[in-house]
Amino acid sequence: MRRTIGKIFIAVGLLIISVVIYTNYNISQKNNKVVEKYKKSTKYEEIDRTEPYIENIVGILNIPKIDLEVVVKTGTDKETLKSSVGHFEGSVMPGEEGNFAIAGHRNYTSNKFLSNLDKLEKNDEIKVESKGKIYRYKVSNIEVVEPEEVSVIDSTEKKEITLVTCTPKFIGSHRLIVKGEYVK
Repeated sequence: MRRTIGKIFIAVGLLIISVVIYTNYNISQKNNKVVEKYKKSTKYEEIDRTEPYIENIVGILNIPKIDLEVVVKTGTDKETLKSSVGHFEGSVMPGEEGNFAIAGHRNYTSNKFLSNLDKLEKNDEIKVESKGKIYRYKVSNIEVVEPEEVSVIDSTEKKEITLVTCTPKFIGSHRLIVKGEYVK
């Protein structure tokens, strides 16, 4: 009887691990397809926002140091952050004067695009491709704040980017903030 129960627990554990691996693989594959479609559509012509895959896309976030290339969609709601990173409503667009603010998850089950954000250091490059242009930023500040400290995404008088994710990784009691200054 104990062996049977042990085997059942092992099978359930393997099933859970398999579902997590499949979910992450599936989200990653979908992201890669949307990234490619977006890049093709913006390279040669104006963006057709009536396309279902592109209607709420702000651009593509690329951070070479952590091998990240992910779609940035409008909004930071649960559904948006499930399959991409999100652009905070009210923050400016890439390359504009002010704070272009982005949020994303670092969890096991669905979206771990910003999992390695803590590996960034000052002067690392952050790129955003939007409407056929590439906007470059250099990391200027990294800090950990309380979740209530929303002033980190407030607008500024300079062109900057702010990346927000939960920290410590997979726990999320605080927020990791990575800021970058625009580079011409």
